[in-house]
Amino acid sequence: MKARILYVAAAALVAAALAFPLWGFAMAAPQYPDETLHLQISRTGIAGDVHEVSTLQHFIGVRFPTELPELRWATGAIVALAALLLLGACVGAGTVGRVYRVLCSVALVTFLVASAAVVQARLYQVGHDRDPNAPLRGMRNFTPPLVGPVKVGNFTVWSFPHIGGVLLVVAAVLTVAGSRKAAA
Repeated sequence: MKARILYVAAAALVAAALAFPLWGFAMAAPQYPDETLHLQISRTGIAGDVHEVSTLQHFIGVRFPTELPELRWATGAIVALAALLLLGACVGAGTVGRVYRVLCSVALVTFLVASAAVVQARLYQVGHDRDPNAPLRGMRNFTPPLVGPVKVGNFTVWSFPHIGGVLLVVAAVLTVAGSRKAAA
């Protein structure tokens, strides 16, 4: 497949990521055998079982984030990356075009790594910046992993990339493949 086609596909996937949740959380506990609580993080904020999770987290002193200002810069970066990738499909096949596509690939991968670091820092903050006067004081601080489960009291909390996050990763793979194809 030509590098240009890969970059058009990557640009489309990056743009489409804005229409879907980027990250998700699922919470299950033995005392709720038929119910799993879900949260989805999208460019517009937190959606899903927000009220229930916020209420439950109050008991262990978690300060549930009502705003995620990092989503503003992430949304702008995603729009800019989609435009850069689309331009990457239009530049020539010469040295300048190849270098530009490599730089686009590096930019997208850097964005994903930086976003992962920001998400992990936020997860650390949620589990450590807790109210010391919470009703349930026996809870230890915790840090949910970027991907995977963590036990918080009776709950098992899973964090995972949602559809939008997966689209961004697939786009990064396409840009790396397109860069390699252009360099060949």
